[in-house]
Order: sequence, then structure tokens, then C-alpha cells
Amino acid sequence: MFLDNLSAFLTHPVTGTVLLMVGIIGIALELLFFSSGLLALAGVAGFGLYFLGFYLAGFASFGDLAVLGLGLVLLILELVVPSFGILSVLGAICLFGGVLMASSDPKEAAFMLIIALLVAIVVIIAAIRTFKHRGVWNRFILKEQLTTSKGFTSSPDRSNLVGLTGEAITPLRPAGTALIQGERVDVVTHGSFISVNKAIIVVEVEGVRVVVKAADDQPNH
Repeated sequence: MFLDNLSAFLTHPVTGTVLLMVGIIGIALELLFFSSGLLALAGVAGFGLYFLGFYLAGFASFGDLAVLGLGLVLLILELVVPSFGILSVLGAICLFGGVLMASSDPKEAAFMLIIALLVAIVVIIAAIRTFKHRGVWNRFILKEQLTTSKGFTSSPDRSNLVGLTGEAITPLRPAGTALIQGERVDVVTHGSFISVNKAIIVVEVEGVRVVVKAADDQPNH
């Protein structure tokens, strides 16, 4: 009786929609802000309870759970393997596909998923605006001004590097290291990915921030 009541509660459209919101928001915010796994746990718990309800009701199978797990793995891989969004798209397809497969009514599940996505988008946008200085993107942007008042010694003037060419000795995603006139220099692109051993050219220097682009990336005339 308890399991039947639990299943009925978890599979209720309102409960299911809330669980999907928690799942999407938790995982998305974890990927964006790295909260030591707390938000990821909340997200996995949301999806887990959603699947548990339909599993107890006899609709979800371990195959459906495997599809969901594959989606989560692909989303995590997107952080460490630059795929230009391919892994994210495949992960989202698996994740949402698993949600629809596990449901007793795919049309109702799709409606719940759309509502959850819309609410999640609003919450994620609000979180990005509120905590924009703590996002994952700040790990790839060299923007801190190192001054003597903060305990740093002055860095040499790098303006002479503008216009010089070199070679990326690490992948630039967008930050990395390049070899310019025999010197290893920490560089950053304007957001584009440059693979290792590719020729680069320095286009801008701001303090310790050396901006480069691919040498064969010529402007359109």
C-alpha cells in the first residue's frame, strides 16, 4: 500500500513536473557554477525520484534509466572534451528521451518537460545574472588586474608582442600557452578554440592578458 501511494504521488503530473524542474535546474547550475556537487546531487535526486515513481508503477525499465544515465555522462563530458556543443545536444536528447520513455503517457510527459524547461530557463538566467562573477566562464578569461596594492609585482610590458606570430603548444579553450619567439606565453582567444600546434598571431595586449587568434583567420573584405 505504501509503495502504491508513493508511486501515485511521484507520478502525479504536478509532482513529476516539479521533479523535472529540480533535475534540470540542479544539473544545469552545477555545470555552470561548480557547487561541489550539491546541486548535481539535487538534480540527480529529482530525475531519480521521477524514474522511481514510474518504475514502481511498472512503466519504467532499467533500459530507460540507462538512457538517462548516458545523457548525464555526455553532459559531464562536454566540460572536459571540447565538442562545440555536440555532446551537450546528444546528452540532452538522451536525458529527455529517457524521461519520455519512462512515462506511462509520453504526450503528458512531453508537456511536463516543456513546463519544467521553461521554468528552468527563467531560474538559470536569473542565477547567471545574480552570480555572473562565479560562473564557469570566468575560469577561461584572464581578466584580473594584478597590481602592487594587491601584493603582486609589476609584470613586464607585453605590448611589443602585438603582431607577432607563434604556435599554440597547448589547446586554447580559449586560454592556454603559446610559443612566441622562443618564449612560452600564457594567452587567450576571444572565445574561439585553437588546437595544439596551430599557428597563432597576437592581436591585442591588455596588461598581462595576451589575446591571440589563428594566424590563418583573416578578416573578410
